[in-house]
Amino acid sequence: MAKTTINLEDDVYKKLIKEAVEKYGTTRTLSKLINEKLRNAEGIEINRKTEDKEIKRRLDIVRRSAGSWKIKETGSEYVRKLRNESEKRLKRMGL
Repeated sequence: MAKTTINLEDDVYKKLIKEAVEKYGTTRTLSKLINEKLRNAEGIEINRKTEDKEIKRRLDIVRRSAGSWKIKETGSEYVRKLRNESEKRLKRMGL
């Protein structure tokens, strides 16, 4: 993302501010509104279909992996168990 300074005529600025407040509830979204208008004016299309497919793909991965952790102990208990096993192995090796 790039930052730039532009000079707007007062009437244009007031219309943009009004629209930003109506659409987003705040003037802090002025950049977002201007970006949308420039994209629409230039015919630059936001590829929502691709974004939606990616979101669905990621959700599917999460759903398929849910429940894959079959261990009954908590994470800290599991780590402690692994460390104890490592310590026992090192003692057997004389280290």
